[in-house]
Amino acid sequence: MKKVWVSLLGGAILLGAVAPGASATENSVPDPTQLTPTFHAEQWKAPSAVSGDNIVWSYLNRQKKTLIGADSTSVRDQFRIIDRTSDKSGVNHYRLKQYVNGVPVYGAEQTIHVNPSGKVTSYLGAVISEDQQQDATEDTTPKISATQAVYTAYKEASTRIQSYPSVTNNVTEGSKDQGSVSKDTYAEASNNEKSISEQISIATIANLEPSVEPKAELYIYPDGETTRLVYVTEVNILEPAPLRTRYFIDAKDGKIVFQYDILNYATGTGRGVDGEIKSFTTTASGNGYQLRDTTRSNGIVTYTAANRQTTPGTILTDADNVWDDPAGVDAHAYAIRTFDYYKKKFGRDSIDGRGMQIRSTVHYGKKYNNAFWNGSQMTYGDGDGKLFTFFSGDPDVVGHELTHGVTEFTSNLEYYGESGALNEAFSDIIGNDMDGSNWLLGDGIYTPNIPGDALRSLSDPAKYGQPDHYSNFYPDPNNDDEGGVHTNSGIINKAYYLLAQGGTSHGVTVSGIGREAAVYIYYNAFTNYLTSTSNFSNARAAVVQAAKDLYGADSPAVTSAIQSFDAVGIK
Repeated sequence: MKKVWVSLLGGAILLGAVAPGASATENSVPDPTQLTPTFHAEQWKAPSAVSGDNIVWSYLNRQKKTLIGADSTSVRDQFRIIDRTSDKSGVNHYRLKQYVNGVPVYGAEQTIHVNPSGKVTSYLGAVISEDQQQDATEDTTPKISATQAVYTAYKEASTRIQSYPSVTNNVTEGSKDQGSVSKDTYAEASNNEKSISEQISIATIANLEPSVEPKAELYIYPDGETTRLVYVTEVNILEPAPLRTRYFIDAKDGKIVFQYDILNYATGTGRGVDGEIKSFTTTASGNGYQLRDTTRSNGIVTYTAANRQTTPGTILTDADNVWDDPAGVDAHAYAIRTFDYYKKKFGRDSIDGRGMQIRSTVHYGKKYNNAFWNGSQMTYGDGDGKLFTFFSGDPDVVGHELTHGVTEFTSNLEYYGESGALNEAFSDIIGNDMDGSNWLLGDGIYTPNIPGDALRSLSDPAKYGQPDHYSNFYPDPNNDDEGGVHTNSGIINKAYYLLAQGGTSHGVTVSGIGREAAVYIYYNAFTNYLTSTSNFSNARAAVVQAAKDLYGADSPAVTSAIQSFDAVGIK
């Protein structure tokens, strides 16, 4: 069945956010993916006396004229190591960020990779120019507070969301006058020195209740040849409709200079949505049982919103440990399956790599045609029974959404343009591999009365309206998909499919290396090599380099990785 663009508010499963972000004409600075990383393949060997983090500092010091544009700058003043990981081949992966006067530069991130013999094998990163650094150095003192920035974002969201239907199609009494915030209230938000969470409570933010504690972080933001000081904050709410929007607010005059939506939509024993009996870990509580698994790190817990718009809701319980809630059964079982997949295949301890508790809420809203990861948990609607059935009923959808969380804790790919399409593709790739039954995504929940239908195909993206070659890149002229994140992901999906399965596409023949090797290369590339503003070309470099580091520079895996990107037109 040919896929049509689903643009129902609150019903764009795996196709788009619940509401469009600001149009390009409303933004006064370039988009947040403007800093395009450069890739350097290296074979630099540190002196034998140098080890650990000092290898990274030695490399940066040697390359600072090339990378930073200035010999006089101290690399330890300019860069900070923000994460370190290692993979099964013994390669150590470092993630860094550029700072000026102690303030981080938005999008100026770097990854550096050191093999077991102490050689730096590659660098991928972006930095601002020497002139921009000088401009940023002149003034890094904001004129508005973080509280004011958060308040400004929520005030804008409260006005924008008035036109959105709620999940239950009933706007609460408290949300009818969302735009009516008095000047006195704003002044209180501007002058009060209390914490952001306390201030939000005082100002009431036009009856929008944050679902994640608000915060605003100060950044230097590249703006053409110069820079500006901005606060970056998010509005994350559930009522009257789910919304997660990132705001960039000028720290001098308090104006919103860019914004876009980043709500990542997806799309005991008990019988699941597919009718199959599943077994999973629960916890005895009183005279019954809870959908709580305490055997995996900090736990996996499943709640019900009971068709309201609240999370996490109430933990699901059962008297005899034989569960009769298919949506709850699948949400819990597939969350466990996702945790185990990451642990066994990649050695990753939960979503954040540090044992984070996985929370899921089912029965969100009434006939709600969506599901989403909101930065802290998964939430699933029941579907309308026609376009979608229970959203927790497909393992590749659950894996897809939880992988958005993995991305958020690793490369943190911007949910915009090519970076956003990479974000979506990685979730598709992991979700599909976790299911492993075919090359489709969402076939277990989409149009339940039409057998064989799906949301996307990794083997044949064009079947569901996606391009499979960069020459057909969708520019998203109306900006209703944050620069085409759900459409252009098909190009990367096709490259992955060809690497795994092999085949001929657009005149290029690729020898497949199997799912197991292909997904490990992609996981390594997307979590350890890419940075937040990476584009498709960076993804090619990262995948090829990851294949080299894992399997050797002259391995068939490297040849096939190169061929797969040639086949989809990415250089």
